[in-house]
Amino acid sequence: MAKIGFIGLGIMGAPMCGNVLAKGHDVTVYNRSREKMAPLVAAGAKGASSVARLVEHADIVITMLSDPAAVWEVVAETAGVLSALTAGKTYIDMSTVSPESSREIAAMVRKTGADFLEAPVLGSKKAATEGTLVILAGGDPEVARKREPILLTMGSRVVYMGEVGLAAHMKLIINQMFGTLLCVFSEAALTGMAAGIPAEKILEVVQNSIVGCPAIQIKGKDMLGEKTFAVHFPLKLAHKDMRLAVLAGDAAGVPTPVTAAAHQLFAIARERGFGESDVSAVLRALTDK
Repeated sequence: MAKIGFIGLGIMGAPMCGNVLAKGHDVTVYNRSREKMAPLVAAGAKGASSVARLVEHADIVITMLSDPAAVWEVVAETAGVLSALTAGKTYIDMSTVSPESSREIAAMVRKTGADFLEAPVLGSKKAATEGTLVILAGGDPEVARKREPILLTMGSRVVYMGEVGLAAHMKLIINQMFGTLLCVFSEAALTGMAAGIPAEKILEVVQNSIVGCPAIQIKGKDMLGEKTFAVHFPLKLAHKDMRLAVLAGDAAGVPTPVTAAAHQLFAIARERGFGESDVSAVLRALTDK
């Protein structure tokens, strides 16, 4: 059993950490909002008083944080991850960040003598709870192979993408496509409903067509019907990811006009107060109903 330090106990991080703990590993947790540590401590984890103390105790340090700024703060702050990393330890960042950020952090980690692995995940709250996430690994292939058993306590499959930055980029590609799909579905479905087609008929035809996909099967009914927008993947994080996808396109010299337009719809929905709602609430950028 490994000594694991887990930082970031939000919608995704808490159930992911719970699965690591359930496999019998020695787990230490840290979260800025200390009350989020309590359920895991009650389940057998140790609570750390600081990031540095957590890193000192752990052989493998995992972060699952909201955005690149949060990762940088935890990694590079005075008593952060870098302050206590030493040779023999591994730092795994499972957050969704930019490829550039991941590469910069990797270089800093390796200067301490520790190993680095990026491992963003595909899936939302349900998959995190069930331990069925698909995990994208980037970094040294031997480090990825060595740490795969730990990753598989949180997911059903690990896909090795190559050098650091490629896994981060692949995660952005998935979220970029997912976000734009929800935007065009919102536009098309609302237009059809305004023309008199019932929502349930739109869903029936779409789901039995070439454009039917799990994203619409999972999100479509709530988007066109109850509109509870029960949060599985917060809209504010999707908004962040769409921005990172546009920046990735800029860096690669590839125009991203469709993604940029979708990013603006997410911005509107967030301005209307739906940042903490599910990503499917992007529909509210187009309607007040």
